[in-house]
Amino acid sequence: MAKAAMQAREELVRLQPERCKPFTMCFPLYRGDDIRGWHLDMGFALLKRLGPQNPPLGYRRLAADIDRELPFATDLRDRPRLNSIATYREYMIDWPDRICVDYALEAERNGADIRLFTRATLQQRSPDGEWTVGLADESGKVEQVGAKVVLNLAGTWIDALLLPGQAPNAPLVRGTKGAHIVVRLPDRYRGFGVATLHRGGMPFYCLPLEDDRFFFGPTETPYDGDADDAHPSDQEVDFLLGEANHLLPGLKLQRRDVEFSWAGVRPLTYDPGEPMGRRMREIHDLRDHGMPGVLAMTAGPVMSHRSAGRELRDAVASLIPPSRRRGAAASIPENVVAGHVTRSDDRKEAYRSAVLSEHARDLRGILYTRTGLAWGRHLDRDAVEHAANSVADLLNWGPEQVAGRVEEFLEHQRRAFPNGNAA
Repeated sequence: MAKAAMQAREELVRLQPERCKPFTMCFPLYRGDDIRGWHLDMGFALLKRLGPQNPPLGYRRLAADIDRELPFATDLRDRPRLNSIATYREYMIDWPDRICVDYALEAERNGADIRLFTRATLQQRSPDGEWTVGLADESGKVEQVGAKVVLNLAGTWIDALLLPGQAPNAPLVRGTKGAHIVVRLPDRYRGFGVATLHRGGMPFYCLPLEDDRFFFGPTETPYDGDADDAHPSDQEVDFLLGEANHLLPGLKLQRRDVEFSWAGVRPLTYDPGEPMGRRMREIHDLRDHGMPGVLAMTAGPVMSHRSAGRELRDAVASLIPPSRRRGAAASIPENVVAGHVTRSDDRKEAYRSAVLSEHARDLRGILYTRTGLAWGRHLDRDAVEHAANSVADLLNWGPEQVAGRVEEFLEHQRRAFPNGNAA
């Protein structure tokens, strides 16, 4: 897993540098703690041997002049016990949903048929081995398509999409919920992140999001509900604030400092012997469960999406002989790679492009996924109304529909991404 992570790091930075934000990760080491400096020294030496040489890890362990080299260190806990701080170069994928959009559009340019707002249902398999899949749009109209191989890549919804009556006895997915909070930090944190273990013994991070906004997290708890309904609870926000203040008591963070929060559900691999699931990526061939030609993948993190795609391609090729010789991997043309929208004079054009060129059909798709404008911050009513009015003619929204879409977005923002006042 470490080797795969290092390979994914190299591939992302080389092929998608516009999605990878570099920063210096810092791991404080304290006298008397279970994790010692030599543990990290050996671990990073091994990572260097396992992975590509570029981009370099730049690993160092600082024991002197800490405050001069790492100005945020004045906020760390237990300074008399601080032995050293290990640092290395890390990268943040600060907009993973945009990666999904970029590759979906690339697939469309290469012949894929993209259906959004569509529910797929596995129906039956014909004697010649072709599956029928029902595609129901928002109006309820159902179209049937045939496929010799079906890839069920629905994440935490994988089990719900298996053929009724023939699903495995045990689920494929073990969902775990991770919550995060976003706060603004002083300029001394710019360019840095902090990694540690929280008091429960699990990984805990302070990571740069954008400008002076940083996020703390994650939590990790079992989750059996619909991932669309996952949002941070009051208890999770309080826990994250408590751990942030334990790690960096100099910040004195309070509930009112939380500007944004979110929670997601990890589709880990179900294992009865591991209550929190297995993190090893796995392809499930469901032929032994009455579904030959149906494959599912669990525990595939976004950072390794490229190798996951290659693994799935090879799995499909073992079931269907390729019709042509494999060519070189396509790259995303520079002129179609979008970035965060920040300047007000760009927004209307970006909103309309999201609808006209990128299949957006609602304000959530425009403001979170396509433009990233609402990610990590709350938008006020004026900003949301401007977005809705910018695309109203393209989506056939009259004044009442615009008002309804604005209220719907603001309610979703309040519920799914609460701030310190709403949590």
